[in-house]
Amino acid sequence: MKLSKKQLSAMPLAIFLIYMTIYNSSFKLVFVSSLWQYMVYGMYIGLYTLFVLQQVGRTQKVKQWLYLFVLSLLMFFYLERGNLNVAIIFLLGLYTINIMDVRLVLKVYLVSFFIAFVVVIGLALLKVLPMYEAKYGLLAIGFRNPNATGFYCACMVVMHWILNWRKLSVVNWVEIPVATVLLLMLEDFTALLMIVLVVVIKACSPVFEHLLNVKWFSYGLVLLPVIFFGICLWIGHNFNNYAFLSQLNDIFTSRPSIWNYYLANYDMNLFGNQLADVVLTGVNWTVGRGAFDGDFIFFPIINGLFAFVSVMVLLMVAFKKSIWHKQYALVAFFLIYLISGISENQLLIPFQCPVAVLMVLICYPEFSFEREADDVKEEDYDRDWSDGRSRRRRKRNYEFY
Repeated sequence: MKLSKKQLSAMPLAIFLIYMTIYNSSFKLVFVSSLWQYMVYGMYIGLYTLFVLQQVGRTQKVKQWLYLFVLSLLMFFYLERGNLNVAIIFLLGLYTINIMDVRLVLKVYLVSFFIAFVVVIGLALLKVLPMYEAKYGLLAIGFRNPNATGFYCACMVVMHWILNWRKLSVVNWVEIPVATVLLLMLEDFTALLMIVLVVVIKACSPVFEHLLNVKWFSYGLVLLPVIFFGICLWIGHNFNNYAFLSQLNDIFTSRPSIWNYYLANYDMNLFGNQLADVVLTGVNWTVGRGAFDGDFIFFPIINGLFAFVSVMVLLMVAFKKSIWHKQYALVAFFLIYLISGISENQLLIPFQCPVAVLMVLICYPEFSFEREADDVKEEDYDRDWSDGRSRRRRKRNYEFY
């Protein structure tokens, strides 16, 4: 079978995602040689080199080159600071611009996660990797903790549903109870919520699609990152001021008290904080046994407000663009992961979740949601999302499907 240029461009991304998923399991705790980390750095260099080579000779508008230049500057800036958490967002986001296909990027993530997931679980069953995590003896099946196992499981289910949004297969319905049983065993209720949300949104899709045409609802969705940030910030600052927040603390497994601890001890500054090593006893005792989950508080404290504002702007513009072009499945996808970001940190980790790379790709100037060739109309009208003007386009239709 002959691969297209897009598919060939996607292969290095797939290799990187498979490697990083396996490497960031308990694999790195068992195989401690620095060689494995050097391979990660080599892949960073390789991906950016491939990105540059594929951009050479392309005819693009000034605003497209400017977009690539600014994101490259941000990537190198955070690399120089040693902040790979942020640099990799711009690196993988830039690389997906070579692919220029949202659907293909999601397929790459789904296949890569599935291969890596099977490998890690297989290594755990063969007793090469531990079945239980070391600290508390919780079932993790080869990954570093139950939340990582559960999130990859939920992520695969959600992506498979999004890719088959218009016509669900038998596999889509079978995977729901299987994933549910696994997540209950892992006691990962955030991942379970993600699966519940994708089923509920699909079941209510006629209502959901109608609401997206309502201006106040669509603008409310676009502002969700800001709204969630404000809510989490308020809860963290006011945890000791209201009794009902203690009850919320029980429901959300200590997130409010954890946010309060870190907000009280670390200021949100421009370029982030280096957290002290966690000590669970004495004067340095840390709430939540050293855990720090919830991207809307974790990301700005760790990586700084400059990075946080940058990614939130990209995320909101991508969300807006998806709503404007009626990409209902993609909107549902962003919504589910935004909700998960309240209590987990994977939302903005691009080798664990595709949201960060998709937002960079969708915000690329002149990016359009292309359909399969058989579905493209000869002539089509749409509205330009940036200025509201109607324009005629040939051989193009803005649908995710």
